[in-house]
Amino acid sequence: MGRPREFDADSALRNAMQVFWAKGYEATSLCDLTGAMGLSRSSLYETFGGKQDLFLAALDQYGRDNLDRLAALLAAGGSPRAAIARAFDAVIERLLAEPRPCGCMIGNSAVELAPHDARVRDRLAAALAGIEGLYRDAIRRGQAAGEISTRHDAQALARYLVGSLNGLQVLGKVNPDGGELRQVARLALSVLDTEPETESQDAAGRNPT
Repeated sequence: MGRPREFDADSALRNAMQVFWAKGYEATSLCDLTGAMGLSRSSLYETFGGKQDLFLAALDQYGRDNLDRLAALLAAGGSPRAAIARAFDAVIERLLAEPRPCGCMIGNSAVELAPHDARVRDRLAAALAGIEGLYRDAIRRGQAAGEISTRHDAQALARYLVGSLNGLQVLGKVNPDGGELRQVARLALSVLDTEPETESQDAAGRNPT
């Protein structure tokens, strides 16, 4: 029987995730990882299979955590439109709270690795599809309630929001100014707004006397 592990693999993985998130894949050394995880190189290889496999596991963990946070925000009850706005606000608050904003690990990895690493690209596509799906479902609830515009398909709106959110996080890495980030968020979310009924539309809808 092998000797039992003397460390928490889940905690070690999350520590590795933080390093990859902050530094990216190429700039992260094995010394960075073993130091953050509290493991020897042999334990790292034995448990996670090396740097690339560890990165993929960390990326998967980030994706699960991100989906869980977003699902909780969007399912908190009340107005779907307000819940979507809260999700954007939560991202902005996280960016402002970090001394050196790291942005989004999914977006960072897409820029660094997706063009030439199929395994990373597949994981990122799945992660983005999951995020899109949560926004799509919230948008559909809002459209059914009459508080989100039906001018555009819910899937298209969700994809637009995900793209806007990724851009927002890139801006936050460069210039974490709360006022500017919130302005961008407001403009992005305005695509969800329903059009106010005009006087002509109101008149056309009234029955003649």
